[in-house]
Amino acid sequence: MRTDRKKDLNTYYNDHLKMRIISRLMEIKTWSEIMGIQSYVIEAGFREQKAQHAEQEEFKAWKKKGKE
Repeated sequence: MRTDRKKDLNTYYNDHLKMRIISRLMEIKTWSEIMGIQSYVIEAGFREQKAQHAEQEEFKAWKKKGKE
């Protein structure tokens, strides 16, 4: 992939890693391993949501400060 844009590169590499993870997940057969992975995925999702919320709150505070 030929690009200098950091956003494009991040998207490409993130998608590539996701596909590798999915292909490895398809090899897992036991219920306990699947449930363990599910808990990690849910936890990662919560962390992502928390980070996004913190970023939004920071932006709102910055925007409010600029109006004063």
